[in-house]
Amino acid sequence: MRFSFLVAIAALAASMSVSAQCAKQSCSDDMDCCGGYFCNDFVCVAVPPSF
Repeated sequence: MRFSFLVAIAALAASMSVSAQCAKQSCSDDMDCCGGYFCNDFVCVAVPPSF
């Protein structure tokens, strides 16, 4: 039980660091950005939520 909790925390930390790398990443096209991000003025920014 304790092992799975530590694995979950490690996975969460890893996913957060990937998100941090995607934001404000330099780009020349939307394909240079991670999923959920688009290229705006040579910087990847998050796609705003649609309502």
